[in-house]
Amino acid sequence: MNNIQAIMKEYEEAREKSKRELESRKEELYAKLSRLKEIDDEMINLSISITKAVLNNTGDHEKLVEDLHKKQTDLKVEKAEILTANEYPKDYLQIKYNCKKCKDTGYVGLERCNCLTQKLIAHQYKQFKLSHRIAQENFDNFNINYYSDELMDNRVSPRENMKEIYFECIKYAQEFDNHGKNLLFIGRPGLGKTFLCNSIAKSLLDAGKSVIYQSSPDLIDLVRKFKFDFDNEEAGDEALKDVYECDLLIIDDLGTELNTQFSGLVIYNMLNKRLTDNKKMIISTNLDVDEIMKAYSERISSRIFGNFDMFEFYGEDIRLKMHDII
Repeated sequence: MNNIQAIMKEYEEAREKSKRELESRKEELYAKLSRLKEIDDEMINLSISITKAVLNNTGDHEKLVEDLHKKQTDLKVEKAEILTANEYPKDYLQIKYNCKKCKDTGYVGLERCNCLTQKLIAHQYKQFKLSHRIAQENFDNFNINYYSDELMDNRVSPRENMKEIYFECIKYAQEFDNHGKNLLFIGRPGLGKTFLCNSIAKSLLDAGKSVIYQSSPDLIDLVRKFKFDFDNEEAGDEALKDVYECDLLIIDDLGTELNTQFSGLVIYNMLNKRLTDNKKMIISTNLDVDEIMKAYSERISSRIFGNFDMFEFYGEDIRLKMHDII
């Protein structure tokens, strides 16, 4: 079973589960409040009457349909009043989908729903690792107090620096549809770069955006796998299309990949295509500016420094502080 078949089966199971839960709620309330069943039965009969009136197309069918719709409205109001009077939500007897937009079908009309796009990405790139991380690493759990408030090397304190970066990241996510910014996070390990990447990813995922989060070595391996998997070219094309077209691509640990001609070509093509298509990216690296210039060709480094807003992380290793090692 391929990814799309597996996901469609998930959707089908989700819809069936929602239907069973609705039937259970109906059974519960019909036993307590018999008038609700009478209203639902009347609503069904009215729907049939409206359909017949439209199909018959008699001279006064428009007024008849209008009267029937009014009766439907009156019944809906009565039903809502009964539910609220008995401390139930107004939508208690409505089917509840995981995705209200597509009603757990994966499509809105002929267009792929954002939830389907993200499910495909999760299947293809095993992003369950990301889902576990963002449960802990998100804006709500960011603790600025781990950063020192002492001045450092004639610069603002690490805490003040991180406050600025933190609020810029929140702004980046909140105003995602209204800007064309790419972000570059540089600094030694353990300073919060990955944490803020995860925080942005969660915020955008919650907003229904498609996000691909890969370390640089994993991204290189991914492209290598699909480029040379001649037995499954269709799946490979779809996977690489998602890498190029997702709303946000996060490349973590740039510089930890094996430095080869192939890896350089992959990084260049990735940067160049997404920049050309105005697709946003975030790059995180432990390298400083000089090390990036030495590690990559001019055509790669110029695209990074010319098209990304750079934020430098500095201070003591936060992971060690969190575990009281320093």
